[in-house]
Amino acid sequence: MIRLLYLLFLTFGTLCCSVSTIAMYTLFKPCEFYQRCQCKRDQGSSLYSADCSELNMTQIWKFPNTIVKLTLRMNRLELINDGIFFDNRLLRSLDLSFNRINTLSPSSFIGLEQLKELDLQYNNLSEISFTHQWSVKLQNLVSLNLKGNFYDEYQPDISSLVRLEILEMDFVFKKTTILNRQFGDLKRLKLLDFSGLTGHCSAPFLTPHTFQNVPHVRNISLAKCKIRSLQRGAFNMMKNITFLDLSENTCLKFQVLENVTADLQFSAIKILKVNKIHKVFDMNTYLQTTHIMHLHNTSIQELHMDSNRLQQVERGAMKFFPRTLIFLSVKDNMFSLGHYMYDLLWLSLETVDASGMFSFHMEDQNAEKCNLDLVCTWHTDESYNVFHDSKSKQMFFEQDKFGRMIIPIPYNLKTLILRSSGSKYNITEIDLSENTLESVDLSDNILTRWIGPLRNVTNLRYLDLSSNMCSNVSTFFFSPDFNMLKKLSLRNNLLGLALPSDSHGNTFQHLLNLMTLDLSQNRISKLPKLIFKSQRKMEFLDLSDNFIENIDFQLSHLIKLSYLDLRNNFITFLDSHTIVEINSLVDKGNNLSIYMFENKLVCTCNSKSFIDWMESTSVHIVDKNHYFCQLSTGKRVLMENIPELYKKLEKDCTSYEVLTYGLVVTILLFIIVMIMGICYRFRWKLRYLYYMVKIRSRSKIPQIDKDTNEYMYDAFVSYADEDQSFVHTQLLQTLEKENDIRLCLHKRNFLPGNDIATNITSAIHNSRKTVVIMTYHYLTSYWCMFEFNMARMESIYERNNENVLFLVVFEQISARDFPLQILEVVQSQSYIEFPNDEQGDVVFWQQLITALE
Repeated sequence: MIRLLYLLFLTFGTLCCSVSTIAMYTLFKPCEFYQRCQCKRDQGSSLYSADCSELNMTQIWKFPNTIVKLTLRMNRLELINDGIFFDNRLLRSLDLSFNRINTLSPSSFIGLEQLKELDLQYNNLSEISFTHQWSVKLQNLVSLNLKGNFYDEYQPDISSLVRLEILEMDFVFKKTTILNRQFGDLKRLKLLDFSGLTGHCSAPFLTPHTFQNVPHVRNISLAKCKIRSLQRGAFNMMKNITFLDLSENTCLKFQVLENVTADLQFSAIKILKVNKIHKVFDMNTYLQTTHIMHLHNTSIQELHMDSNRLQQVERGAMKFFPRTLIFLSVKDNMFSLGHYMYDLLWLSLETVDASGMFSFHMEDQNAEKCNLDLVCTWHTDESYNVFHDSKSKQMFFEQDKFGRMIIPIPYNLKTLILRSSGSKYNITEIDLSENTLESVDLSDNILTRWIGPLRNVTNLRYLDLSSNMCSNVSTFFFSPDFNMLKKLSLRNNLLGLALPSDSHGNTFQHLLNLMTLDLSQNRISKLPKLIFKSQRKMEFLDLSDNFIENIDFQLSHLIKLSYLDLRNNFITFLDSHTIVEINSLVDKGNNLSIYMFENKLVCTCNSKSFIDWMESTSVHIVDKNHYFCQLSTGKRVLMENIPELYKKLEKDCTSYEVLTYGLVVTILLFIIVMIMGICYRFRWKLRYLYYMVKIRSRSKIPQIDKDTNEYMYDAFVSYADEDQSFVHTQLLQTLEKENDIRLCLHKRNFLPGNDIATNITSAIHNSRKTVVIMTYHYLTSYWCMFEFNMARMESIYERNNENVLFLVVFEQISARDFPLQILEVVQSQSYIEFPNDEQGDVVFWQQLITALE
């Protein structure tokens, strides 16, 4: 990292010599002097950067004098011709890596007096390749890379590079264990990269004399250098050192830490890397106080201890970490719970990365099998392998007065990374110690149930719980303490089994300041309307890779929403309600973007309005011209020309719509007319049946005895009120009093409390005959005609077409004055007219009595 900062500073600093500010470069394009090379030009000057890599060049050409950076890597160059760079006096950076160059001489670099960077890694350079004073013309060189060249012990003469600050070189010691005195002349040397990660490094033994000639170096990398022994005092003289990397020297073991930290005390060390200094398949390790106690006398800021099979830390050991330590990386270890965790409260850490716990390391197993030539001469003391602490076999977290678990968190800790840590827990009710935690990554674990609540996370801004196979999240997991959370990632879980049941939207109700929410890959098919009811500040919502078919949740209140990701769902089209809600967001000034790629979009008559909206809306539909939709024929078409597609749909659907609407209306009208005709044709039957059912459902109304065929009345008299004097005097006197014929009269026999229609129907049904006193008043009376028609229905449906109607024409009525249904009865059945003389009067009463008896 520091090396990169140096390189960037040198590159841009060189370019700024000709201009006052760093200029922006255009994209690479073919060079004018040679079309196969790619050039980019500084917009503020006439200087170029040229890339002629991977062109199978066998010799270096003459290049224009306007080039400041030249890349010739990965060609087949074997020789640097004398004076070939004579005209390139503005050249600041030269990359000749990955070629076949085997000889360097002073004439090779004539003209490059201002060169700052030279990369010669992975050529065929060896001890005989460097002629006397080969680097004399490179007195301004700042960065030199010679890695991948020396397989044997060799240190080239670079004493003339007095301005050199960065040196990357192979580091192979076999007979000697010390850097040459020439390095002592490089007073400006700041960075030494001897690591075997990108070159060849073999330094089995480091002694107090190894680096005695470079006490001024600040950064040194010895990663993967096959170090087997590191004596105390190896770094004792390097008081200016700020960066030391001893990673991937697996023979060192943790016992060497005591030597290293003892040398580094009272130095300027800022970053120490001791990753993977313990073999992957050895016994677990135990970090002891003696390993790190000397760091208390440093101002170290970063400590990397990844991949060391660390399981436990001696209680009280971490108290020796200085207050300046702000970054701790312990990735890929085997930590178990222990009382040492409470020592974290003493630290001023701002970032802790403990991700990748309990990894399988199959690739490391193969690497160790292939590296059998590396034999470690040191053997770890058994006390390191066999860790025994009876108190640490049980872990008791402190509890508050309510009995709730309290997890210790350093007060200054801002970032906690526990990704891929193999955690297999249900997150229950937990309180954190007082803290200022802002970011937590718990992704890629097996935290399957989030019950909570989690408390004392009032400063948390970012939380990642993705890839945990969680299928159950309680509505109170996100407690009110999550009020300041701004970014929440819940990707790749099974929340589609839990969220649909939260109809009241309580799961996220306390996340009032949430701006980014990732719910992708959760098998969500439906979200409740109020699920995001409290997220008025949300700007980014990712629902991609789910099973969503419709947007059922409310959108109109998300006034800050700027990006909605709906990729790879089952959406066929957005309904009108959703479109209205989205348009309301745009009307409120939102610059909303929606991504719906890889859905099941359809281009049919039902989705016509959606297709039209896609083209006309001011919402940014991301890559909409690359979407596919399925036509009603089943064919999938590319929506590259949405207006044309809409016109086709409008044309096809218009004819179908008119035909469909016309057919539906016609069928409905036909059914309505038919029903009305049937009801009118059988209106009296329907009314009769209705009242008969009503009568029979009421036990208080007398019913006839069907077995004996006896009736309550011999006759029901149907008459108009205007004719009641005849009925109540002559008819009642003659028939009932003189001849004992039981009559039913509505003014006398109707039950009070029942409606008229029910009384009429009941009276007719319980009478043997119905006598109709036909007059003009009768014909004009609604209830009289009702009685007449009910008697007809009684005759047809209850008496097997027996004639129960007996018409008495009380006054002369013209045939044309009769209604059709009465005229039909008059013509088909006998009736009797009331006479106006005494002789006829006698005959009339005799016939009437005979008919009724």
